[in-house]
Amino acid sequence: MIQYACLARFFNPYNMEVAFAIKHGFDLMQLWYDKDGLSLKKDPDPLQAVKEAGYPTIIHGVLDICDIEAHIGILINMMKTLNHHELILHPICKSEPITEETIFKLSSVIQKIMPLFINEAMTLFIENNSRLDPIFHRAEEVSILFEENPQAEFILDLAHIDDYDHLKKMVDIKMPKILHVADRHLEVVHEHLPIGKGNIDFEYIFKSILKNFEGKIIFEIIESDQAILDSKAIIDNYLKG
Repeated sequence: MIQYACLARFFNPYNMEVAFAIKHGFDLMQLWYDKDGLSLKKDPDPLQAVKEAGYPTIIHGVLDICDIEAHIGILINMMKTLNHHELILHPICKSEPITEETIFKLSSVIQKIMPLFINEAMTLFIENNSRLDPIFHRAEEVSILFEENPQAEFILDLAHIDDYDHLKKMVDIKMPKILHVADRHLEVVHEHLPIGKGNIDFEYIFKSILKNFEGKIIFEIIESDQAILDSKAIIDNYLKG
């Protein structure tokens, strides 16, 4: 079963984003979290706003490799408050140079926090990066992390792939249960564009490499309401075609 999600855009009041998601048939929304907390700039108490709305959400935690352990307890408590059972962890590394050993450091951090998720019957999803922040980016790194952390799940960002061979190698290692979907010009290091504004061949991806995908598709698109809806319609057409 496919579920569609949009972003809770930080520059709008949260209740406006909920109204948009409900009106247009989205199943849930993604909440951005970083070292400064939930990013909902128009709401004085973001967590309370999300709780009061009662709309299904999933937290996307963007954290430096050196900050993950300090924030994971905060995130788990937040998940309990919202009755969440899944967390997206998007690891980055700005605090130190990225080397061949960085993936092993990240894997070690995941090994330390996994028991917390297991004890709470929660699922941790780890997101791949692009060449802009090349930690957990190469297929070899994906293999290392999931070999050492088989209970973690994979969220695959399609805008972070190098090419279709890179994508296929990652999918062969572990089939993702969540996708981040946005377009990009593959010759550009990092972009998140509405579907059709880049050159990623989503029809090929969904009819070949990810033809058996079942799970959540999160549109990481913020340009406009119409850009989000048009992107959803294009992907939905490929999945049903």
